[in-house]
Amino acid sequence: MLYNVIKPFLILMTISLSGILIFQTIALTGYLTNETIPANVTIQNEEPTVGNVTCSSGASPHVITPLPCQNQTVNCWALVTDENGANDIRNVTGDLGVDVSGKRACNDFWASYPTLCYFASNCTYVGINSTTRNYTCTFNDFRYFARVDYFIAKNNWSARLDATDSEGTTAGWSYFLEYVENLTAIDVQETFLNFGSMTLGETTSNDSEINSTIANCGNGDMYVNVSGTDLPCSNLGTISVGNLKFNGTYGSEYENDIALTTSSSMIPYFASFDDTIDYAINDAGSKDQVSWQISIPATGVKGLCTGNITFYAIRR
Repeated sequence: MLYNVIKPFLILMTISLSGILIFQTIALTGYLTNETIPANVTIQNEEPTVGNVTCSSGASPHVITPLPCQNQTVNCWALVTDENGANDIRNVTGDLGVDVSGKRACNDFWASYPTLCYFASNCTYVGINSTTRNYTCTFNDFRYFARVDYFIAKNNWSARLDATDSEGTTAGWSYFLEYVENLTAIDVQETFLNFGSMTLGETTSNDSEINSTIANCGNGDMYVNVSGTDLPCSNLGTISVGNLKFNGTYGSEYENDIALTTSSSMIPYFASFDDTIDYAINDAGSKDQVSWQISIPATGVKGLCTGNITFYAIRR
């Protein structure tokens, strides 16, 4: 009988203890089945990289062809990569200049010699993928560049593109251009020489001489040669080519001037007392003048007498 009374009590105690153990187990786990905590890592900045630079003014890579007395557009392009993402590339700039004795004009001495260095007017890009863009920098005023036949070798022009990322880190790359072409070009600014109306036997004087202005449109100093033709007259006769004379100085007498011939001959000196015309370095250009006089035969000619004068640019 006593056992029967104790048995239910033991069963009840066992159930109660189990409940306590279950409750304690739930309390220790905070009533959660999962929990998320953050894990952090900071990615350091990688500087952008610029690939080989290629420049051209036309279809041929690494070749720049100047234009006579006008600006030439030159494009330089390269792949720019930022492993932190292409959007991290914030700015790209370009310069195109001369390297002399290990120094770049754009870095070291362009302020003193501005024709040795040009800066890109703008740089645009085309996206390649998530980390790389193809940048093209344009130079619109490539004209008054330094002569390339003396202390500056043809292949000493180089381009540099610099890329800057969001943290201000800059990286760049240069490539030596293979060829900047020589240009020898001339512009005679008068369309004709008009001595006006003259009488038989008349000779111009140093007060009535006519000047022709010659501009150097190339990228090197030049000599100038001239040749001519006879001047056939509309009504009668012909004035010989040798009756037309030239001189590089003002106020020279006709008898001291140089007779024009059908063969090319050099103008020995100009008004500047130099035998060459330098290449231009600014919009004012590089020009010089030659003076012309004529002697009319005393007989056998009448009417409008017209011949031709040809000017030749000879690179020094």
